[in-house]
Amino acid sequence: LVVLAIEKTLLEVGKATYDEVLGKLYEDYGCYLADCYEKPEYLAHVLEELYGPNHVIIIESIKKYLAETGAQEDISQFIIKISE
Repeated sequence: LVVLAIEKTLLEVGKATYDEVLGKLYEDYGCYLADCYEKPEYLAHVLEELYGPNHVIIIESIKKYLAETGAQEDISQFIIKISE
């Protein structure tokens, strides 16, 4: 569910954004989008590095999508970590 929210949000921004984030995740951390559930700080760092202060808009969109799905405790922890 978390990975779907991330994918949906990035693709809404644009395919180029999606590809750029995936490439940077692999380049910097050797990981894929699915790994961001366990390591949300990786995604947060990549978004901040690529988009500066505007990364907050993407994070807020992910959080909104997850809230609409009735996030459970483990998803709530993901939201807290990605927002740090």
